Amino acid sequence: MAWTYKLKRTFGNRYAMTAVLFLAILLWGSVTVLLGVLEAGTACAGYERPGLLRKTDPSVPGRERAGALLSAPADLTAAPAPAEPWPGQLSRQTAAAERAVTRALEDDHGLIEVFGAYQLLSGRTVVEDTADPAYSVARLKNGSLTFVGQGEADPGEQAAELKRLQTALEERDAALLYLQAPSKLEPGEDALPYGLEDPSNDCADRLMDALEEAEIDHIDLRQTLREAGGEWGDWFYQTDHHWGQEAAFVCFQALAQKLTDYRQTVTVGGETETRRITIDPRCADPDCYDKQTLPDFFLGSQGKRVGASYAGADDFVLWTPKFPTLLHYAGATGGDRYGDLTETVLFPQRVEERDFYGGNPYTYYAGGDYPFAQITNYYNPQGPRVLLIRDSFSCAITPYLALACSQLTTLDPRSFTGDLLGTIDWVRPDVVVVLYSSGMVREETYYRLLAQPAASKGDALRWEGREIFGET
Repeated sequence: MAWTYKLKRTFGNRYAMTAVLFLAILLWGSVTVLLGVLEAGTACAGYERPGLLRKTDPSVPGRERAGALLSAPADLTAAPAPAEPWPGQLSRQTAAAERAVTRALEDDHGLIEVFGAYQLLSGRTVVEDTADPAYSVARLKNGSLTFVGQGEADPGEQAAELKRLQTALEERDAALLYLQAPSKLEPGEDALPYGLEDPSNDCADRLMDALEEAEIDHIDLRQTLREAGGEWGDWFYQTDHHWGQEAAFVCFQALAQKLTDYRQTVTVGGETETRRITIDPRCADPDCYDKQTLPDFFLGSQGKRVGASYAGADDFVLWTPKFPTLLHYAGATGGDRYGDLTETVLFPQRVEERDFYGGNPYTYYAGGDYPFAQITNYYNPQGPRVLLIRDSFSCAITPYLALACSQLTTLDPRSFTGDLLGTIDWVRPDVVVVLYSSGMVREETYYRLLAQPAASKGDALRWEGREIFGET
């Protein structure tokens, strides 16, 4: 048998290739760790780092070679310092080596890329995270990546908490609107690899039913995207769990249309009046925005865990309005920001250069997740006042909503620690919008937005499994 045929047969075998790549990864990892440790300067006990060794001229006692500083002669009569016990030396040097190895692995993302290439060539559709299964990455049938959702909340309890908020808002002449953001898993479709399940869409379906029964206004943005047509996967980044900018804009259009069903309080000529909300049509018109595409620019949250070699990189699109804007953004990183949209709610510095692992272009919109922020639109003083209770999906929709409002206040319950009703009394919104993604709908915690009432005797009896009536 010719050696060329043997070579072709060996490397054409999937398992042989897997073995070769695995050995290559081990070699790469060993070299990376070794170089990282040496660079970090972990030295043997009793020796200085190589770069700091001093070569002295023995003919000139107490003096280093030309150009060096004078050094005092050693005190030969002084007793030597007691030697550190060997267990302590071993523990200290082991800890130093471990820190150096950790820094080497964190700083060299090439190992992640090689690992991702190995997973791809071996045909793996699930890359498990043994430390935290919630961050295991699965490849969908369309090639996109996703985290596998866990947890399942009680939609009846979630709806009951939103009903409490709605009642409190009605007492303040404000409306409540709930928006259910979509996930990368299309409702009714089996896109996950065999054996995996994700309860997100089922939880969202049951929550929509509970909100309908509780008579709470809501928009299922999953349905909005379905009605818009196209491939479901095209609405999302391939390597990130968030929706893309076009999907966010389509859903904003649905929100803008829904806002016109509500009323707002405005001051005209020194007098206060209530009238139906109107939205500047330019805000919801895609032709009123310039769009610049940055090709292969974004490696998302899932892509960072497996490398661009496993799933590629995403294009990132910058939307900027063609019409004049003037805003004030308070609460974002860097203090108050005044100017047009690109100087306030958009963050061009986040996309100045491509940095797959150190950057996050998604925060170009709204800057990221802040506990509390407020945007005042000076060019739309008669627009509605909206309070947006949000998660990270709202970053992509915030700039457009800010242009449609006179004032937009955003609040992230994952980090906000203030009193919601007190904040509402201060902001005086016309509409409170709750926009949650599938990651939030699997939790009950983030729906408990109001302080919980004190437990009554009846509650205590119910918890004990006893009848309320007849008890004293």
